[in-house]
Amino acid sequence: PRLMMDLKNKQTKKRRWLWVIAGILVLIGLWQLITSFYLEEEKELRRQLRETVKEKFPEQTAQIYESFGLFYFEKDGETPGRLDTDQKTIVLIHGLDDPGKVWQNLAPTLVQADFNVWLMHYPNDQPIVESARLFFTELKSLKQRDIDRISIVAHSMGGLVSREMLTSPELEYTASMIDGQVPEVATLIMAGTPNHGSQMARMRVFAEMRDQMARLSKGEINWLGSILDGAGEAKIDLLPGSRFLTELNARPHPAGLDMLIIAGVTSPWKESDIKFWIRDTRQKVPEESQKWVDMLGENMIAMTDGLGDGLVTVESSRLEGVPHQTVDGTHLSMIRNITSSSRRIPPAVPIIVDHLTSQETQ
Repeated sequence: PRLMMDLKNKQTKKRRWLWVIAGILVLIGLWQLITSFYLEEEKELRRQLRETVKEKFPEQTAQIYESFGLFYFEKDGETPGRLDTDQKTIVLIHGLDDPGKVWQNLAPTLVQADFNVWLMHYPNDQPIVESARLFFTELKSLKQRDIDRISIVAHSMGGLVSREMLTSPELEYTASMIDGQVPEVATLIMAGTPNHGSQMARMRVFAEMRDQMARLSKGEINWLGSILDGAGEAKIDLLPGSRFLTELNARPHPAGLDMLIIAGVTSPWKESDIKFWIRDTRQKVPEESQKWVDMLGENMIAMTDGLGDGLVTVESSRLEGVPHQTVDGTHLSMIRNITSSSRRIPPAVPIIVDHLTSQETQ
């Protein structure tokens, strides 16, 4: 009898968890359904929330913002008093909800190749326009160090931040460069950048959890961190057809800028697994939410069989007139190893180093 009771309790707990998961999926589906009609309004509400938190908690805001900006990368972690300006300078800028590990393979490799390497950290959930403004301001500090020419390597959304910074009518980068306020950007390399958006941005909440857990492990957690590093406005900018992407992609590329796009062509999902997930999830959500499950599933399937990196499709990464190269890898594995002990060379790393080295000799 006791064994039967234990089995019954386990089955009850299992059913309870299934109901909890189904409830969460229903809430997510309903939220997506409602907000899809009011994306810009949602974005403004998120911005207002973030600004209110900044105003009410100035000390916590100042603490978090100390981790944003340009930071020199060196193996010993120390910034030299005087940089060798004869060495080419590379700025690495991460993407959405990146906990800081994306450059763990590329940054040391660039240092070994005699490049000066700087890491750009920014509130990665805030509107991309605001991140571009911060990037532009931080580049002025490089000019003050007598750095006249740089190259940018961007991962994922970092490519959109870079493009916005370089082409924004408000920032007028080209005029500022001519006036000597900021360095000349010679090269822009984008790896896994969703130049035409990604439907997976709708699942940003899980990436945010990963980001905050990574910060917790490094002792950098702040209870307001998930709002002060952006209240999710970037998610709206990243959706295909967003107002931000429409305006950005209508602008011409900066004249004379050397550009290269690298896209991954390996998906972490099998089509059969995705179809099973679709069937199973459709049974657990209300009818009005099922179309969102279908749409997400179709997008995931489109990125299998070598059509994308699991988050960004190859077609989304393309820009007219910009050289494009594909590598075998997921959104992250194309540029970094999952474990620090791995001896594998991420496929995008040698391409980036070779391209930067060839540009240096020209």
